[in-house]
Amino acid sequence: MRLVMEPLGMVAEVVDVESLKRWSQIPPVHHLTDYSAIGEEQKHTTSPFPYNSAINDKIALWLGDISLLSVDVIVNSTNESMTERNPVSDRICARAGVDLKEEIRQEVKECKTGEVRVTQGHNLPARYVIHTVGPKYNLKYQTAAENTLHVCYRNVLQKTRELNLSSVAISVINSVRRNFPPDEGAHIALRTIRRFLEQHGNSLDLVVLAVENIDVGIYEVLLPLYFPRSIQEEETALWQLPVNIGGPDGEPLLPDRQIRIIDNPQHSLDVLSEDESDSSSHSFDECDS
Repeated sequence: MRLVMEPLGMVAEVVDVESLKRWSQIPPVHHLTDYSAIGEEQKHTTSPFPYNSAINDKIALWLGDISLLSVDVIVNSTNESMTERNPVSDRICARAGVDLKEEIRQEVKECKTGEVRVTQGHNLPARYVIHTVGPKYNLKYQTAAENTLHVCYRNVLQKTRELNLSSVAISVINSVRRNFPPDEGAHIALRTIRRFLEQHGNSLDLVVLAVENIDVGIYEVLLPLYFPRSIQEEETALWQLPVNIGGPDGEPLLPDRQIRIIDNPQHSLDVLSEDESDSSSHSFDECDS
């Protein structure tokens, strides 16, 4: 057991992640409703997230201080100038010490929305810290905000893989301070993590979902939908999952807004002469400080 000193001289225990229960070891706490018996129509005919014990063994839900976790890397959600004050960031910075602040000030300096930056862990139990900036949420630009949040989680996981690290503790990146609905943020986080583990599960041994009190209830309810622990939970999720469960990587899918023009002869000629349609890219470099 390793101990660290709190700012006021109190001693806090470092948490060995090997002591954390995996999701597969936690029994269901909610009664499974038989939706077929009450005549409710299911949203999916086959499970988009089938029961997979190997993937469940790589997930841990943990309510506690992420800065105490002895993992390869932890995630810090911040702003573009990397100066945001929130309880999670404050604890990370306090335990890492002044060297982390200096590394950010001298070398990293900034992080654009949706991107990630890596620093040393310094005095933290974790070897590294991945910093990322979540989006502001606005109903007018809802799809852009959802896609940017997906990019945050995906970039965190991809960077962990690029660094050849096997364990990562991820704090909740979406923030009510930026008006992001906690439940929508959790759906995006869980399906993005699930899809990544399906594709690159061999590169990661453990993903810790490090949550605060405000989010733990949401994750307890939604985790069984994306990481069912039994065939029964998988079947129940057919009714409880949202209709839109994202693309191959868990990314939000844009609704098709194209208008079919069937009575325009010129349009028909244009279609015959073009084999490919243009695709546009999205930039997420808007200021979010």
